[in-house]
Amino acid sequence: MEDAENREAHVAGLLQSALSAGLMGADWASRQGIRWLVEAYNGIGPEFLGEDLRAKSTAWFRIFEPAALIHDGRNHVSDGSTYGFNGANIEFLCNCRILADRAYSWWNWKRYRARMIADALYDFVSSPAGWRAWLEAHAKTNRKELP
Repeated sequence: MEDAENREAHVAGLLQSALSAGLMGADWASRQGIRWLVEAYNGIGPEFLGEDLRAKSTAWFRIFEPAALIHDGRNHVSDGSTYGFNGANIEFLCNCRILADRAYSWWNWKRYRARMIADALYDFVSSPAGWRAWLEAHAKTNRKELP
């Protein structure tokens, strides 16, 4: 696990990349503040994968990390609705496609491979497991403390 200062710098870099790429939700994420984003961001993959596997998937799909930052922020403030869930996931897909298109020229086969990976990631976050994670995030952020 990277130390807090390095993690904060890493998340700040991801946010800058998201803003530079014009990703959907990047301005919203920026308004939340770096410390909040550090708390929300867990890499690419759901919490149930565990830290080691998430670190590997984040390394494998590093191109999509700025999109994952925004998506994790959206999950962090989950409203528990299907509308919010679908909106966050479609935003994630669009942002992943933007990043794929920015990374590779239209004639480069890697662009289309990256776009297929983006579609697969979208399918995963939109799955029943993604829905459960959305509801769990909503329950966590809206948990009332007992007196």
